[in-house]
Amino acid sequence: MPTNADVELELAQMVPEILRKSGISSKRYQCEAQLYRGDRKKRSSAEFEGNWDPDTDCICIWVWLVEEGEEIEPASAEAPTSSEPKDERLSDLVRALDRAERRPGYEFVSLKWFRDAALAHEGFSWAADEFARHDVLREAIDKRWILTSKIPNPRPPHFPVTSIRLNRQMPEVNAVLGSSAGSPSIFRPVPIRGEALSATVLNDRR
Repeated sequence: MPTNADVELELAQMVPEILRKSGISSKRYQCEAQLYRGDRKKRSSAEFEGNWDPDTDCICIWVWLVEEGEEIEPASAEAPTSSEPKDERLSDLVRALDRAERRPGYEFVSLKWFRDAALAHEGFSWAADEFARHDVLREAIDKRWILTSKIPNPRPPHFPVTSIRLNRQMPEVNAVLGSSAGSPSIFRPVPIRGEALSATVLNDRR
């Protein structure tokens, strides 16, 4: 039985193709689709059938243009399997988040969107597995290659969003990005009390 996450991913893949085939635009777009009940995001792991209520539920779709130079190359037939070394997957993750942060018109990257939609669309063989995406992202947070923060949700403001960003002060991150790392960030992480950062990823899966 398909889950809400399966339906969201299928919609996100279909909409850009519909735009192209309909002749509305020949440019390349990416899309994010999310299912809501009222102003609350529906649980991704819930089964879609029997859970969809047309009187209370809605589909929110965001579409953005992929800038030239940000084209995502599809995985080749010789792409490594999910058994590839984890450091390679971490490098893939860093480059993918760098692309996500550079999207024009977006002020932040949602952890949930990046994990469940952006990574799944990147074409990395390992990212096809939900648990692999979760584990690599958690490791990057534990290593502080990626920083997290809570920000007001622009749609339902009373449900904060967990946002993520590259910690560009880390030499390992800059080594992965190379010349694309850009100017050094003026951001300095501030220690805060609370649960481990990796727990944020676990809690966001619920």
